[in-house]
Amino acid sequence: MSAIKAVDALINNFAPNAELAAAIVTVFESNEDFLFKAKNFDSHFAKHPSHAHVQEYAFDLMMAHHLEMNNDDEDYFDTKEWQDIEDKTLERGTELLNILLYITEAIDTNAPIHVEDFLYEFLLVDEDEFQDEHRIYEELIANQDLIEEHINSIVEVAKRLPDELEIRELFIPLILFFKEPEEKLVRKEYSSKLTKAEYAVLSAILAYTNL
Repeated sequence: MSAIKAVDALINNFAPNAELAAAIVTVFESNEDFLFKAKNFDSHFAKHPSHAHVQEYAFDLMMAHHLEMNNDDEDYFDTKEWQDIEDKTLERGTELLNILLYITEAIDTNAPIHVEDFLYEFLLVDEDEFQDEHRIYEELIANQDLIEEHINSIVEVAKRLPDELEIRELFIPLILFFKEPEEKLVRKEYSSKLTKAEYAVLSAILAYTNL
């Protein structure tokens, strides 16, 4: 499945760690309930503090995988299982989950992947009731034209973003993904321009999209 390939890409492109990657893939593939999986997931990452920085991105991928597995159940979001998951994972994960859900929807409906579609049709950032999303993605909204620019220009803009920005670390990966959503791997010339986390996240997004 796409999330399994993506979590392997995330972990090993941050820093090669076959043991952790294999353990997390095993968690993803197990038939245990999600909250039990989450405990195992955390215990494996606790054994590998070198990868703590990408743990919540990996959690997003586990959540995306879980939702993918329940995609055929139209009533799943009304179940007690899902309500328990929501209640107990409110503080987990990052905004990466939104892009994963968007990609899944785009693939399922054969829709082209585009930054404007993500912002205005999926996140609905221009509608009054979704102003939290508008706040979170404000810098991406303001700089969406960067998808037409060279990597150097993208990096320069990113350097000026405030550190407290919720999508600060996702900004460059998102721009580069929407720039070339059909790429299977991160371009070699990008590697020296990105942080380890940015490189790992972009690798994961591309793996999730393009099997």
